[in-house]
Amino acid sequence: DGTVGANKNSIKIIGETTDNNVQAYFVYDSKKAGSMTTSHLRFGKEEIRAPYLIDSSDFVACHNFSFLEKYDMLASAKEGATFLLNAPFGKDEIWAHLPKEVQQRIIGKKLKFYVIDGVRLGNEIGLGPRINVIMQTAFFKISNIIPLDQAIREIKDAIVKSYGKAGEKVLAMNNKAVDVALENIEEVAVPSSADSALRMKAGLGAETPDFVRNTLGPIIDGLGDSVPVSALPADGTFPTGTAKYEKRNIAVDIPVWDEELCIQCGICSFVCPHATIRMKIYDGAELGGAPAAFKSVE
Repeated sequence: DGTVGANKNSIKIIGETTDNNVQAYFVYDSKKAGSMTTSHLRFGKEEIRAPYLIDSSDFVACHNFSFLEKYDMLASAKEGATFLLNAPFGKDEIWAHLPKEVQQRIIGKKLKFYVIDGVRLGNEIGLGPRINVIMQTAFFKISNIIPLDQAIREIKDAIVKSYGKAGEKVLAMNNKAVDVALENIEEVAVPSSADSALRMKAGLGAETPDFVRNTLGPIIDGLGDSVPVSALPADGTFPTGTAKYEKRNIAVDIPVWDEELCIQCGICSFVCPHATIRMKIYDGAELGGAPAAFKSVE
């Protein structure tokens, strides 16, 4: 969603417009686009000598709502820290859609909780899933690191530097993203109890092979740093057929097959990037015991 680029711009703005020293480090895997990325941003008056990741945060932002059910996004948050969430729910609805474990973190750490529907706003102004400028603006408004008017000017100057070559239309959309973000950030009133029926998804089950459960599983869950060297293959080779255990489930929208429009050409199954549409040919008699949600056409 462009988050890494926006955070690079953010730390440059803080370093150039204040007397803070700054540091930034970005973590992402070989998939990069469409996968989880983590930005570690530090700034302060004193010289920064910290060649390690942040494990005690004053501000945590989650830009993908689906991450809350898979990763402990608030593990590093300090007591009284600020949490900014991109979510398809407003301030009055969001609490019921959080896993119970996340609710407990927010209450236990006395977090200030803000929400914004960046995906909806991005789609409305034509940016699609690229919500980086929206979330960047929300960060500066909430954090008050520099005066808001100055932050807006700096963000829009950074937009020109980053997207100027893309043309006036792209510049206008990104400038619009700044304006709509300012108008749509909402603070959530945190209840006193965690009462959600939703739970975070556990890791891979006991039925998986030992290597997948003990080595690949923690890596898939974002806990690869905790895997001991002894758990890794000595020759560097991994068993084949293990990609099926990684269910990232991070897409905001997925294609859905509409049987009323289908002409049975099969092209949708061939080109679908998510492999959500799979074509099977079978005798109509086989549909006798199919569940009600099983779509088919004869």
